[in-house]
Amino acid sequence: MSKRVIRNALLMCVVTVIMAVVLALYIRSTGSVPVGGASGGYADGSYTASAQGCLSEVSVTVTVAGGAVSDVTIDASGETPALGGAAAEQLAEALKTSGSTDGVDAVAGATLTSDAIFSAMDDCLTQAAG
Repeated sequence: MSKRVIRNALLMCVVTVIMAVVLALYIRSTGSVPVGGASGGYADGSYTASAQGCLSEVSVTVTVAGGAVSDVTIDASGETPALGGAAAEQLAEALKTSGSTDGVDAVAGATLTSDAIFSAMDDCLTQAAG
């Protein structure tokens, strides 16, 4: 092997070790990440907020029990039933399960309604957080 190949191999090993150390330090300093509202940081109660959807105001009511989201009700009755109404039903269950908007995708074809629901849900969680 030529000196050039050996030098490049050693350089790659050194860089790999440095990257591993930096990654280990980063992971150690980040700590744990709470999963979607399960942190218990919310005050128990019922919180309501609304946001502008495609055709009307969309209202979201979030019920918190034991510091976590226990129920999500969405009123999208002013939206197109086949699109916004279907999105409301689908997103209510997804938001209840996740406890927040993190990781919940918008419903295809009902983006404006989905965005309004996410905005209102975030507002409810802000109210619950104090």
